[in-house]
Amino acid sequence: MFIPTTLKDGPGLEAELSVWNAITQIFDEQKTLAIHHLPMFFSNGAGRREIDILIINQLLGVCVIEVKGLRIDQITSIQGSQWSYTNFYEANGNPYKQAENQLNMLCNHLEKNPLLYRRLKKRAFVALPYISEIQWQERGFHKLIHVPMPLFKDDLTDLDKLVRKLKQFTLSKAKLTNFELMQISQELGIQKTKVQQVVLGSRTPFSYLYIVQTTKDFEEYKNDISNALCNGAKVYLFTYTNLELSDIVDYEKQKKEFQLNIYKSEIDSKSPIASKCFVDGEQVTMAILEQLAKHFPSFNSGQYKAIHQPIDANQIITAGAGTGKTHVMIDRILFLLMNGGIPLKQITMITFTNASTNEMKKRLENKFITLYNLTGQTRFLEFAEDVRDMQISTIHSFARYILKQLAHEIGYGQNIQLGSYKYEKKRIIHGLMDEFFLIRPIEEFLKIKVMDYEFIDLVYDMWEEMEKKGLTVDEIKKIDWGNTSTDESALIQEVFKYIFSQCETRLDKLKREDNKITMGDLIRKLKLLTNSGERMRQLSKGHYIFVDEFQDSDSVQIELLASLQSYLQYRLFVVGDVKQAIYRFRGADYKSFLELQNATLDATYDKTELQLNYRSSASLLDKMHQLFERWNEKSWLSYEKADRLQSNMPSHFPNDDWHVLDDYKNDFEKALATLPDKKDKIAFIVRTNRQAKKIKEYCVSKNIPTSENLDGTFFTSPPVLHLKSLIDGLLFPHESKLLLNALQTPFFGYTVPYRVLIPFRGRKESITSFIHDKTCNEFKQYVLLLRTLSPMTVIQKIIHDKKLFARLPQYLEQQLLYINKETVPLKEEVELAVLRYIKNWQHLMVLIERNFSSQHVTLPILRDWLGLQIKTNRTENEPILEQDKAQVEITTVHRSKGLEYHTVFLPITDTPFNAVEQQYFLEEASEQTETRTQRRFGWKITWDKKQPSNPHINSHFEDLKEYEDKEQLKEETRLLYVALTRAMQRVYITMPKRKRIANESWAYILMNGGLGAFQ
Repeated sequence: MFIPTTLKDGPGLEAELSVWNAITQIFDEQKTLAIHHLPMFFSNGAGRREIDILIINQLLGVCVIEVKGLRIDQITSIQGSQWSYTNFYEANGNPYKQAENQLNMLCNHLEKNPLLYRRLKKRAFVALPYISEIQWQERGFHKLIHVPMPLFKDDLTDLDKLVRKLKQFTLSKAKLTNFELMQISQELGIQKTKVQQVVLGSRTPFSYLYIVQTTKDFEEYKNDISNALCNGAKVYLFTYTNLELSDIVDYEKQKKEFQLNIYKSEIDSKSPIASKCFVDGEQVTMAILEQLAKHFPSFNSGQYKAIHQPIDANQIITAGAGTGKTHVMIDRILFLLMNGGIPLKQITMITFTNASTNEMKKRLENKFITLYNLTGQTRFLEFAEDVRDMQISTIHSFARYILKQLAHEIGYGQNIQLGSYKYEKKRIIHGLMDEFFLIRPIEEFLKIKVMDYEFIDLVYDMWEEMEKKGLTVDEIKKIDWGNTSTDESALIQEVFKYIFSQCETRLDKLKREDNKITMGDLIRKLKLLTNSGERMRQLSKGHYIFVDEFQDSDSVQIELLASLQSYLQYRLFVVGDVKQAIYRFRGADYKSFLELQNATLDATYDKTELQLNYRSSASLLDKMHQLFERWNEKSWLSYEKADRLQSNMPSHFPNDDWHVLDDYKNDFEKALATLPDKKDKIAFIVRTNRQAKKIKEYCVSKNIPTSENLDGTFFTSPPVLHLKSLIDGLLFPHESKLLLNALQTPFFGYTVPYRVLIPFRGRKESITSFIHDKTCNEFKQYVLLLRTLSPMTVIQKIIHDKKLFARLPQYLEQQLLYINKETVPLKEEVELAVLRYIKNWQHLMVLIERNFSSQHVTLPILRDWLGLQIKTNRTENEPILEQDKAQVEITTVHRSKGLEYHTVFLPITDTPFNAVEQQYFLEEASEQTETRTQRRFGWKITWDKKQPSNPHINSHFEDLKEYEDKEQLKEETRLLYVALTRAMQRVYITMPKRKRIANESWAYILMNGGLGAFQ
């Protein structure tokens, strides 16, 4: 857009017009904003500045040109920035300084918009339209280092030369985006006219929706549809008649990649919808969507609505199992990018796991590359590159990103690191106990008959629970401990109060000294920031934030999102399903959607339910529906009319897809033999790793290869244990036991029969010398290399020299032979073991890089870190194997989430899910009231095994236990919902005899859902 001056005459106007005319010839009005005479007024009203010519362009950035109608003989001298004139309307001036001041004043104003902060390339020029370059050189002005080169008369006549001169001062390759150009235009008060939208190139249609009644209507739209697809737009084509699509360019490829979506009405409608075209969902009302869904049952109106909401909408998407939530999120991002011009760097996506993070990045990049292949337009390749600028991370990584920016506000440095502090916590607890009993007689405490370490472990576990639930220092100090009825219980409670009134403060002091925080701190430290608008406003504004699996968010995460929305105008797009909230044990709150709305009362949310299921057959969903309805009647599962899943998927086994058994073994092999395709899978879904082990033993006995997908087993997997053994050997090569362990890992692959060591009678030095001699001292050589090379370099050299990955198949086959009790493992089982080992090794290297990227890693540091993880970390999962070698997978419910299987077995349903009585409960944040803001803590402890019926207890325990028991029953019901909805075609459920069904088991929940038990 070119905005000329309204002045007809005035000093210097003729000179300015000569520059203006040249500028308007070399720039494209469609892609440039140029203004002749832009006034700017000081905020205090003390005056104004006026820019002669302003150019805003993607490549140039913000360019200010100060025009001087001087002739060469009118310039008497140039000293520094001061120009002296003769026979001119002023005696002297600072033209460059003048241009720079105007530029800085403008950019300071523009950069108040956080979306433009530090995004502007700035250029200041002086134009001398009456002076040639030769005249300038003859005066020797070109030799002055303090005088930048002006724009001359010859530049204005040689437009190529003018373009080169304007571009030669580029210091950055970064370009202003269309969205940023639009933001600048709005800041300058330019009206949002249709002309302006074209000028800035800000809008590229994301989608077209065509309704076609007749073939003649289609002929009118055909060329437009081809053009839309060639530009990368998504096309929704609704037709009441059969169409010939071969004239549409690459229509088969476009259909395969879901860019061309064709819906044929199977309903003989007497009142078809009139032929029409809608662009980007504009004017598509709910009435039209409902009518389309009625006439075209395969059309997912919920997805369309969620994707095409206005760009400034806050959205809550309730996505039932298998309803394509990832597809919706990716298309919504494309809509923001293409329709709204929102750059990818302004979009943040929070996922639940690191695996989900990597998957989302991969899906986005693949989508852009697919669009490039379909259209040949390089902008899609640029978008694929821009994915790296997106913040796609877990909530903990996102919290760490925010904490690094605001760490100074809570007493930390910017380079804040993660630490464990398990040892330090226990040391603090021990110290506080000592302090307590300096002022109180310890004899009464000794009567309780508790070992010192047992009590410290209990307090440590309580402390971990408080951290997991996100309690801050002040909230821990204010815990409501209730009352006790005995002197001994009162003494225990006093110790608790004393420790928890000070422990967090002491630990915090250590953390600040180390500039470290724990993993739990990543979330709860945010509470110190989220309630302060002044602190939060230091972050950039106006981002678009997507949250996957929102139902598993805890109260602190919800507070963070509410704070970002309230203080920084973030637009939220939260996706989840309360029926799949299965991480309450980690502090998640299934009431998250309601809590978010309560926390952001000033914001309105557009709500959309996704009901069309792309996973399970309609027949299977009908049978599940009966279960879910009964669970809803009992208030165990939130299952309303809008939660009813609909499916167009045909059933492969219409009369044989739902089985209730007394023993899974009777039908498992039959089900395996009748899988239609080798890519189809059967899943044994269980609650715990222990149950998975039982199923694994059964499959081994039947010589059936399986893959396992279990909870928190990564740091006990063979690659981790082998690396720990190798590091121990490298650190202590003279310790015979550690040396033997290192050499017998697959890194070296030696087998040392213990009978050859018997003659040494346990003499370490003799054993060590013998081993080194038999191995030609090769291990010693690697130990010596540690003097000159880094530990990871030496380890990688061992892997290369000893050909670890080539040796793995033979090594793992021997291991399986031992595990299977001399039964020769199948080739497929060995291949699976090798694949799992390699994937775990790669994941381990990523974790080491992530944890030690900013420091030099020594062997002792690596050994201590690995040792701690092996002992304590039961949350890190092994990476999921993407392979088709095993048709049977054994998985826990939590690990099955997001996956799908042809056939699902629930083989163990009679195990009680609360067999171990919990010793303490911390009240949920959502249970607090206006009159009771302190969190209640209930505890019940029995240390005297001789008197288990006489425990130590406080007054809150029974109330909190009753609440917890109800909530656990609901969580287990949701676990069953997740397990069942993994199935595509068949479900097999093992139900025990009625008299064996415990009230706290899956079988009890299933029976109350209507499944019959065996007599």
